[in-house]
Amino acid sequence: MPRAHMSRRRFALMAGTAGVAPRGLTAEEPLTAEAIVRRIQAELGGDWPPAGPDCFKAGDPSAVVKGIATTAMATLDVLRQAVKANTNLILTYEPTFYSRADGRTPAAPTPGRGPGGPAADDPVFKAKREFIEKNGLVVFRLRDHWQARKENDMVTGLAAALGWSAHRVTPDDALYEIPPATAEATVASIRARLNLRAGLRTVGDRHAAIRRVLLFPGSMTPPTMWQRYSEVDMIVAGEVREWENSHYAADLFTAGEKRAFVTIGRVVSEEPGMRVCADWLETVVKQVPAKWIAVGDPYWSPAA
Repeated sequence: MPRAHMSRRRFALMAGTAGVAPRGLTAEEPLTAEAIVRRIQAELGGDWPPAGPDCFKAGDPSAVVKGIATTAMATLDVLRQAVKANTNLILTYEPTFYSRADGRTPAAPTPGRGPGGPAADDPVFKAKREFIEKNGLVVFRLRDHWQARKENDMVTGLAAALGWSAHRVTPDDALYEIPPATAEATVASIRARLNLRAGLRTVGDRHAAIRRVLLFPGSMTPPTMWQRYSEVDMIVAGEVREWENSHYAADLFTAGEKRAFVTIGRVVSEEPGMRVCADWLETVVKQVPAKWIAVGDPYWSPAA
């Protein structure tokens, strides 16, 4: 095994994907992960199919909850912080196991990594499962139903983190009219406010006057970028496919367009929205504390 040196004891998990029927949380009911999720489901509404993305991914749903942590992605570092903070129910926006399958065992496992994620015997996959199980953690993915809230918390959370909440153009869009500044100054402010390292990338005119900005946390599709770039001075997105979007912006710059296109990282762009989720949970489940745990920018730059 090329990665046999990696210790499984550094991670952990028991995959669970059973759906839970929405039902309220009563005073007499133990504060189990399952009971808390029922309260969340009742508050958010909608259908919660067992095969959908929003379900238990790891741990024992019958475990009594000491505290809740929200995060954009349940990385090993986040899980370690959750243990230190005495929180054992983790609500994650992105998958825990590196793929859309998110820990589900495929009918016919194949070696290596593919659309279904790491192979069942992948040392990182197995070790992360073990870490979760050993520490009594329960992981629930909360993406589609949180994203569907009419408040659009993923956008408004990012805007708040950037100090732009008061500058929203209309309540039903992600356009912001911010105080005028050059692209270079605006990017510097974004970097400082989000505590970014090398994950931030910018294409376009660094001297462009920036006033109207479109925020797009998560992954921006090519049609969205192509249709909306002409409406704004700057787009701030989580991630894009480089050859479809970044080089489109680069060609516009070469043609003389004074705009800027910024990507800050998919998970980083979603973190403020999950911070809002922690605040919301404190109004929904008052019996246990809820806190947000940041993933952070994982990239670094080599020394000059």
